[in-house]
Amino acid sequence: MARTCAECRFFRVTEEREDSNVGRCRLEKVIGVFRDSMRACPSFSRHGDTRLPPPSAGRRRTVGSRRSSTPSAPMPRPAVTASTIAEALQTLEPDALKAVLVECLGGMVALPMAELSRGWDGVLELAPADGGLKSKEVELSQFLRKLVSVRDNMRVLEQKLNSHDGLAEAEKIDLQARVTRCHGAALSMAARWAPVTLPEGVDPAGRQVLLELIREMEWSALALPPPALGDRWRGGRVRYGTAELGVDEPMEAFFHRVVVLRDRLLGLEAVVAAHPRISGGEASQLSSYIRRSFGSLTTFNVLFKDRADYFSSSR
Repeated sequence: MARTCAECRFFRVTEEREDSNVGRCRLEKVIGVFRDSMRACPSFSRHGDTRLPPPSAGRRRTVGSRRSSTPSAPMPRPAVTASTIAEALQTLEPDALKAVLVECLGGMVALPMAELSRGWDGVLELAPADGGLKSKEVELSQFLRKLVSVRDNMRVLEQKLNSHDGLAEAEKIDLQARVTRCHGAALSMAARWAPVTLPEGVDPAGRQVLLELIREMEWSALALPPPALGDRWRGGRVRYGTAELGVDEPMEAFFHRVVVLRDRLLGLEAVVAAHPRISGGEASQLSSYIRRSFGSLTTFNVLFKDRADYFSSSR
């Protein structure tokens, strides 16, 4: 009988489910979250076993039986001097510099670096600018759970696309890139608001300019016409956690992330539905994972000015 991760003492359960447990490897032999039914790696160790696995338990490929006794030179580390950057910036006009930054940032999936492992408590409060209007409150844990649900759906969809027999490898990569952008948008919505400790030498003002440029780039790259924020929410604030934490941001910044995630999901759904190698029945089944994501986000329909822009699981 094959060994599975469920039997290994290094398997750490993060979520208990009816069909199987989901978790991570304490040795990080498997990157990311996986099920306990996965076949164990060479570092398998039963509970109660005190031995430690070797630093690298995987097999190495060798050419023939000969190995070079001369250690290979380390790969040079990419480095650009500050003076080189300063010289390049001096030669660029402001518009050209902005175009270069937009082009480079547009090729990346921006992922937040803030950590939420400290345990955020309290609620997510959507507060209108007019104090006489009622706020919308959502438990912060529930807010994060919604975004975890979106990412779970995207993971399943990604697996089904990767195992689709009718798709060429290049087509799978293209679709996977769209799924990854959905992942990035969900993570941005989940953690972009959290405060970060800036490394020494990072200018907060310069960082803020770059963040605003990213927002502008994301807005201009929307596949669909951007929806409007409801009048009652204009100029409002979004508060995270308990009052003691004091973490808040403009409503427009929060709504921006909601719109970007909505656009990424709708764009992915449109591509799957119209793909020439995916049949109508398959497209409907694959799109169901996107519609489930919409269902997780209906809480934020209150922010949209027009009902036509709402999240809906029955689209």
